[in-house]
Amino acid sequence: MVSSGQYTNTEESENLDDIHILSEVIAESASNLKDTAFTMVVVNHRDVVVQLLKSSHCPADFEKKIRKGHRWTTIINNLDWQEVTKTQGSLKLYETDFHWASHPLHHPVGSPYSLYLIAPHTVPQELHTLILSAIDDAIQSRIKDASMQKKMDDTHQFTFAIMNALKVGVIAINPKGKILFANDHACRSINIRRRELLKIPIKKLIPYWNNIYQMVASGEKFINEEIVITGNNTKTKYNVNVSPIRDQEQTKLIGMVIAIRELENVYNLVNKYTGMQARYTFSDIIAKSRIMRKLVDYSGTIANSPSTVLIEGESGTGKEVFAQSIHNASSRHENGFVAINCAAIPENLIESELFGYDDGAFTGAKKGGHPGKFELANGGTLFLDEIGDMKLEMQVKLLRAIQEGAITRIGGNKTIPVDVRLIAATNKNLKNEVDKGQFRLDLYYRLSVIPIKIPALRDRKEDLPSLIRFFLNKKSLKLQKKVPQLRYSTLQEFLDYNWPGNIRELENAIEQIVNLDGIASFEDLKMEFNREPESDLVKPITETSVTKEIPLVTFQEMEKKMIQKAIAFHNSNMTKVAETLGISRNTLYLKIKKYGFNTSAHD
Repeated sequence: MVSSGQYTNTEESENLDDIHILSEVIAESASNLKDTAFTMVVVNHRDVVVQLLKSSHCPADFEKKIRKGHRWTTIINNLDWQEVTKTQGSLKLYETDFHWASHPLHHPVGSPYSLYLIAPHTVPQELHTLILSAIDDAIQSRIKDASMQKKMDDTHQFTFAIMNALKVGVIAINPKGKILFANDHACRSINIRRRELLKIPIKKLIPYWNNIYQMVASGEKFINEEIVITGNNTKTKYNVNVSPIRDQEQTKLIGMVIAIRELENVYNLVNKYTGMQARYTFSDIIAKSRIMRKLVDYSGTIANSPSTVLIEGESGTGKEVFAQSIHNASSRHENGFVAINCAAIPENLIESELFGYDDGAFTGAKKGGHPGKFELANGGTLFLDEIGDMKLEMQVKLLRAIQEGAITRIGGNKTIPVDVRLIAATNKNLKNEVDKGQFRLDLYYRLSVIPIKIPALRDRKEDLPSLIRFFLNKKSLKLQKKVPQLRYSTLQEFLDYNWPGNIRELENAIEQIVNLDGIASFEDLKMEFNREPESDLVKPITETSVTKEIPLVTFQEMEKKMIQKAIAFHNSNMTKVAETLGISRNTLYLKIKKYGFNTSAHD
């Protein structure tokens, strides 16, 4: 509501930040005109005066006639204005001629204000224009700067809120190891308040931080490593990732980000979805030699193919590292990577491990059934390690699952379609196994659509120096020891050795060196590699030793004695007897009947 030309505060909501900027700039400009009888008036888009500034030489009557909150058109009508136009006019007051001119004040979102400069006619018109234009430029620059600062402040608030919403601890540091930021989860995990945490150098929280820094700064990845972090009188292991922060040109390292997660949460997450995590990528493979560079490039090229892959190589050459890298480079990387060692699982369990089972499929089956590895890997990758050790009967069932793209659980009759990328690995020559009748030819062709042969370490010795440096850093972090300095003669002996155990043997050798703080000769290490076990439990068995130390009996006699002892020990409680022997109660009763035991069974 307008009353007597005045516009009230409740009727106009001004941008207070902009008004503040206008006041600052006009005050600065006014200081340069302090010896002139001038008045500056700022009018908003509703024709209301929102800012007024006048010099001490200005007639007192101006203060009565021009006031904040009044409409500008009403002010003009109340004064003796002459030659009034939209942008300029003249005024005679107390026998003094004044001239006024207006100028729109630019704004990032429009032009909501106009600036009027009223000064005596003695001030040249060109100076009016120059002053108004300079003020406008200054205001525009200030508003842009203020807007940019506000956007930065808002972005900071958004970033801070996002970081604190994460269920992962995040710590940012500068190159000197000073902590610049820590989110709420990091503070809670380490149990240190943020203001205290920001005062602690990172090397006090993470032992051997310098080793980690050197690895990441040199371009090596530091992902999913188990690291001890020191909190308030506690030392706790966390799953830690460290990533570099580089400048806009990506040339200078300006800091690092450390992500920490409690191990329990990591294990629960992994087990919930796949039971295993594909950690490695092609960038983790040390490939300085020409043969390895070609192999990595080739593997990356075929990574996204749906065809089956057969990886062959000696033990310890890194077959699973390649399998995981292929998975992570494929479009399936967001889905499961599930691995199964065909040599480690008993023959009578491997079918249920691969295909799962339905409720009641066999004695001891989990209620509700259980999915197999094919189902868990649906949409992802199934890695069959040591495929050359799979029995022929199981090979037939695997071949059928590959051909049909579907499986049937043990004890079930429902066909379950599965979309699985199959990667198999073996340290055997499968063609030779086919010739010996130990491996099916049709399965071999199904698996080796894309064959990959990983060279032995002795055939890629150009990679040895890089591998040695990598394992020295890795084992030093694991064992929380300083990186030992190897003598040149020791390095040369490493290069000359053939490494029959390949990468795994090299890794074990480096771990021994780190454990011994580098005080170990290569000859001592070779003796450890080649030493025969001395335990009586693993002595070579000869006919003489068998007949001398172990009375020869039939398996039936041994089984009979074991059952008799178990029955006596558990006082004929057949449920406990069966559990102890690892067989079902039905099987136990059949054996009791077979051997003609006279027992009074109870549960």
